[in-house]
Amino acid sequence: MKGLLEELTKQSCDAYVAYDLSDNADMRYASGFLTSDPFVYVFSKEGVATLIISAMEAARARQESACNIVTRSAAGLPELLKQYPDADLATAHMIRNFSGQRLLVPASMQVGFARKLESVADVIIDSGTIEKMRSVKTPDEIEKIRFVQKVNENAARAAVDAIRSSEPDENGVLIFEDEPLTSEKVRDIIHYRLHPFNCDDKETIVSCGEVSSMPHAKGTGPLHANQPIVMDVYPRCETTGYFADMTRTVSKGAPSDEVIRMYDTVKKAKELAASMIHPGITGAEVHNAIVEFFRQAGYESGGSSGFIHSLGHGVGLEIHEAPSLSPSGGELKEGNVITLEPGLYYQGIGGVRLEDMGVVTRDGFDRFTCFEEQLIV
Repeated sequence: MKGLLEELTKQSCDAYVAYDLSDNADMRYASGFLTSDPFVYVFSKEGVATLIISAMEAARARQESACNIVTRSAAGLPELLKQYPDADLATAHMIRNFSGQRLLVPASMQVGFARKLESVADVIIDSGTIEKMRSVKTPDEIEKIRFVQKVNENAARAAVDAIRSSEPDENGVLIFEDEPLTSEKVRDIIHYRLHPFNCDDKETIVSCGEVSSMPHAKGTGPLHANQPIVMDVYPRCETTGYFADMTRTVSKGAPSDEVIRMYDTVKKAKELAASMIHPGITGAEVHNAIVEFFRQAGYESGGSSGFIHSLGHGVGLEIHEAPSLSPSGGELKEGNVITLEPGLYYQGIGGVRLEDMGVVTRDGFDRFTCFEEQLIV
């Protein structure tokens, strides 16, 4: 936690303090502990990390976390509750007594609690130190993300196989195993392939036809032949907390010539982006190069048409985290795990998006994604 120690020194603070659930990515990253109840994370200016936690979780926390473990009772909370019936105020006093008077806290701390803490200590709002640390992945984190991507590709392959095996009826509706193949059914296929590996997918996109012209439309109802089907799958491993992310566009039978041309252009855009990735280049430079590539290919962007989202984003304990490959994206660093996901979207035609994920290395872009790119299946 070198970065946090440096920030504490810079801000002349006694400790960094967070009070949250482990659903908070920074909290899980710093604590290495997963629980459904809020707990306190303290990182002192001496470089000591401590969790202040309920007695019922203490034994498990000692097994799972590298932090020192102190129970709330040992930190004096029961006695403080006698003096301060307001539980948040008592907790604030407990934190101040344990951590010191001048405290660095995350901007994500709940406002109500932050105000209670401000009433008893000097509170300095952190500028996202742990988030910045999380953006550069360790070898262990990279392997965890690679694993989720392998599981992701296995699930996506089952979904594509179902589309490939389907046949259109007289209305162009795809029939699979004697029933209409729907967005919901494809999501079920993906879910059942992910579940045995403790991976969960809550917002998988399977959108077809004109609906695919809306990048984040989840999709519903029957899939149709000769139309683009955008599948964006981003599962999270419940064991480690890490995400993977991949998008493929397929069509059962040949779609329109315009969709085919869009697909070929998007594929070339993604490869151009991958060729540009190296430490020191900014996300803005790569994003803007793809905007220009599309423009020269005849795809102007504006409003809800064309290339209407960022080129990519970081992936880790959050599906969207730093760094950003966008008009405001900053410098890429070795160890950043990022997506490259150019897309084109036009009402009345549909959408095409292709997305790969990999890590920035000193030599370029080490792609994790190995899934085939084939429009017509």
